[in-house]
Amino acid sequence: MDSNPLDGLLQRAAGGDQAAFEQLYAASCRKLYATAYYILKDEALAEEVLQEACIKIWNNAARFDARKASALTWMNRVVRNRALDVLRSQKARPVEVAAEWEGAEHASDNPGPLDMADLAVSSEALARCLDGLKARQREVILLAYLYGHTHDELSRITGSPLGTIKAWIRRGLESLRQCLG
Repeated sequence: MDSNPLDGLLQRAAGGDQAAFEQLYAASCRKLYATAYYILKDEALAEEVLQEACIKIWNNAARFDARKASALTWMNRVVRNRALDVLRSQKARPVEVAAEWEGAEHASDNPGPLDMADLAVSSEALARCLDGLKARQREVILLAYLYGHTHDELSRITGSPLGTIKAWIRRGLESLRQCLG
């Protein structure tokens, strides 16, 4: 199995291994649900999006490439994209708050101590890496990934050219990748 156990499970699921997919789901569902809930702010919609995304993940598992992203990152993108589709179809946006990190207590009703410790370490690392970005990079990344704004919308919001927005996001994400290892 790969160095990342989720990568191996997703690759096995791509070959039709249902047991591997069940293990993959059990290991990742809280984080994936948290992504959907954060975007939609609605438990029922987040559950529906998670279910639809899991079907899409199962059907498209063969497209996963561990050289490009980790399994969790790839699956999170599927969930995020589906949640944004639902949000856009409702022609609504979640209420924006100050671009600060909020707690992720919505990830589960009963997170265990290990879940909370893991989340705290991950959140602290991400917050530390975000603090290392330039202010405008951090702002557009948070607006894009937490609030679902498109590049065009970010260009209008910030008054910056579209190419600049794309460059800020691309360079910021690369800096985050490097920082998070």
